[in-house]
Amino acid sequence: MKLLNTRVLGIIGIIGAPWIFIDFINNGLYDHFIATSVSGVRNFVFMTGWLCSVMGLYQLNAMGTKRWQKVVMLVQILLLLLGDCWNIFEMFAPDSPSPIYYALNFLWPIAGLFMVVTGIVILLAKKLRGWKRYIPLLAGLWFPEMLLVYYAFQNSMFALVISGIYSTIVFSLLGFVLAAGDYSPVHKNRLYKIE
Repeated sequence: MKLLNTRVLGIIGIIGAPWIFIDFINNGLYDHFIATSVSGVRNFVFMTGWLCSVMGLYQLNAMGTKRWQKVVMLVQILLLLLGDCWNIFEMFAPDSPSPIYYALNFLWPIAGLFMVVTGIVILLAKKLRGWKRYIPLLAGLWFPEMLLVYYAFQNSMFALVISGIYSTIVFSLLGFVLAAGDYSPVHKNRLYKIE
């Protein structure tokens, strides 16, 4: 998984962060959502950025070094990869009647909810220092926040803007944790706790 260094993965995460917000504004959410090829592209860019950030955290062993901790991260990566398959499907066949399309679409909320588990594992591992160790959990809380705001404000423009701003901020910070840190072996002890 060392195809890209953590800084590059973080930069990709930052670039991908605002695209879900842009899609919310242009295409709505849930019952007001309009599936389009352009929406598939935006969602792909967002989820790929999210995936790159999680892969960077995996490279840092931010979740810890125990087998079950690695399994949690690998499940998160798998869910994001499969969710990105739906985005690709949406690019070429928006609103497809295929059962595969709907099965892959269901992985979006599962990946969002599972990020809470991933964030808790990273927080409890205490590998990242200071405020950085809370960011994966804040990113994990995005999907539950979006559901609460959606139901509280009946999918209004206000709900889309609040959820979009929240996602843009936390996923940008998730990428920033990786992009701004020097996690090279020489500097690891200053920024990153090693067991």
